[in-house]
Amino acid sequence: MNTYEKLGEALNVKITDDFHGRPDLEIGTWQTADGYDLHVMTDDPQHLSWEYDVYYYEPDFNTVIDRIKETADNNSYDGDPAVVWLAEFDQYLPEGEVLDYLEELNDKNND
Repeated sequence: MNTYEKLGEALNVKITDDFHGRPDLEIGTWQTADGYDLHVMTDDPQHLSWEYDVYYYEPDFNTVIDRIKETADNNSYDGDPAVVWLAEFDQYLPEGEVLDYLEELNDKNND
């Protein structure tokens, strides 16, 4: 099991960059008409909430994790893990930070 599969298991989500369909959360970079990058975390790309889904600056690790946890909580009604589509793993969930996060979770669970 790789690092991202472990994170997915810990948060009850499936994190993937290869999903055909509509994920429960989409995280990626969109480009404006004049060539600027915007960072988007949304559950509905057809109806963006500009105040909540769109970031001018790349969101930090904790912001991304919090949004993933929120998605997992909001989509746990059927027992299946929420699907999180991630455009770039290294950009939004750097492996080192994921490992630190998993270690913190493990420490909390062992206390």
